[in-house]
Amino acid sequence: MRQRLADMAVFAQVVESKTFSAAAQKLGLSKSLVSRQVSALERSLSVKLLNRTTRRLSLTDAGALYLEHCRRVVQEAEYAERRLTQSQSELAGVVRVTCVQAFALRHLMLPLGDFQTKHPEILIKLSCSNRIVDLGETGFDVGIRMSLAPDPNLVARKLAVNRKVLCATPAYLTRNGVPRSLDDVATHDAVVFPPLAPKGRWTFRRDGQPHAVRVKPRFETDDMDAAHAAVLSGLGLGVLPLYVAAADLRLGRLVRLFPELPVLPDIGIYLVWLPNRTRPLRVRTLIDFLEKQFKPQPAWELA
Repeated sequence: MRQRLADMAVFAQVVESKTFSAAAQKLGLSKSLVSRQVSALERSLSVKLLNRTTRRLSLTDAGALYLEHCRRVVQEAEYAERRLTQSQSELAGVVRVTCVQAFALRHLMLPLGDFQTKHPEILIKLSCSNRIVDLGETGFDVGIRMSLAPDPNLVARKLAVNRKVLCATPAYLTRNGVPRSLDDVATHDAVVFPPLAPKGRWTFRRDGQPHAVRVKPRFETDDMDAAHAAVLSGLGLGVLPLYVAAADLRLGRLVRLFPELPVLPDIGIYLVWLPNRTRPLRVRTLIDFLEKQFKPQPAWELA
């Protein structure tokens, strides 16, 4: 199809220039190549488009009919290229973003609002999902991922470390006692978010080594906001991302337990996108803007 479009453009230029030589000069091609392309077009269509003599060229009836369509197709193709070039270089259009809901609600909406205030011609389409989506298949321009390491098939910038905290409400600790050791944690009720409790265990780094604690689930959910709400309601101890729990810790609604023992695994928060050298300016601008929002230290780490 691409070659056919090229041949149509050459044919239209030959008719406009009235000779193969003049058309070749305008197109920056050799006269012989221009002639071959027109001949190839005629063979593919099984019809003669031009009457050729030593003195002049003229259109056949079929050629005159085909020329009308060629001109429209070439004009549309040129217009499409101009629009595409324009869309790649202007701060306008749609940027599609995917992010987990818990992070988007707490830490993405305000920056996106500021971004759209600065760039009102850009429309952000945000999709919140707890599942990892394929950026290529779903058409997203940018994703925010929580993972051990970024997908090797994507370009990634690390925004922050996704620290987790073991915490509970003051009321729960008053009723059930404060655990004094990790062994005590196993005796308490637990609010479990399975991705942070693989095989029903919470793992901590103690003396430089992983130390796993089997938990006693009282409530389990696959939604981080539901897990957060369950911990706040006093159902048990819970491991939550610091970006979720920071405000509650600061206000005293939650108490952090064993702050000296990091919760494993070490997970990063990454901004990811498909490798593409022709990435539109609006997407590049959003990527740079978001990276600056979380550097050098994200707001929840200052709580």
